[in-house]
Amino acid sequence: MKLLSNIILLARPLNIFIAIASAMIMSFLIPDVDLSNLYHIVMILIWYMSAANILNDLIDIESDRINKPNRILVKNDIDSRILVTIIIAMFLLGSILTINLPILAQQIALFCALPGILLYEFLLKRIPFIGNVVISIIVGLVFVFTSSGLDANISHALRIMCLAFFLNLIREIIKDIQDFEGDTFINYKTLPIYFGKYPTIILVRFIFIIFFIISISPIYTQTYKITYIPLLLFLIHIPLLYIITRLNSDISSKECAKLSGYLKITIINGILIILISAK
Repeated sequence: MKLLSNIILLARPLNIFIAIASAMIMSFLIPDVDLSNLYHIVMILIWYMSAANILNDLIDIESDRINKPNRILVKNDIDSRILVTIIIAMFLLGSILTINLPILAQQIALFCALPGILLYEFLLKRIPFIGNVVISIIVGLVFVFTSSGLDANISHALRIMCLAFFLNLIREIIKDIQDFEGDTFINYKTLPIYFGKYPTIILVRFIFIIFFIISISPIYTQTYKITYIPLLLFLIHIPLLYIITRLNSDISSKECAKLSGYLKITIINGILIILISAK
């Protein structure tokens, strides 16, 4: 039972819940949609995300001993062979379930998400900025994957994916600043290690400006109800502005962890805004 509870915690239920909520809301936004594939979409998300999160913790165990000493694998002696077997089984189960989906959804899962996850974990997370971009794209793909899995037009999903991409990109870079000490110890070449913390913070601010401009562009304001702009301002823009103003070269890992948590809340806010403002 302890192993099972540890596996569930390693899978990061909150992150999976956010992904499932994203899929559910995406399905709600599609008019006259056949929801018969939604169960398979949700199960694929659960298996893929669980496997990816467990793999991430297994690969990062040495850096987590410094960065996140309360992580499950740092505090508990779990046989890595068992974890590898579970990870492979989860990826296989998710991949097998794709046979029930339209061809585009299959391609997204098998030729974008799965190789993207593996490349990120084993190689790209060690490359400055590239790893951040790839994992943010994979997160945003949840909306496109859901839309294609329901055999719907993906144009609306691509717009939502764009916003999700920028929010996650900011969060991923802040997490790299948070993990600076441990990543330096194991010789990762993340953005703040390779270029320094201050240039990395400047980049985060620049990404925020891009996100701000895109999020208020006509392609969004004409798609959603009039409530979109005030909700976006108070639930996304102002919290983001607070977060980036708190970033400085001397920021502690603990403070970065708090800001990363705030960003997760803004991502949840973004999902709610889309739901509330949908025409």
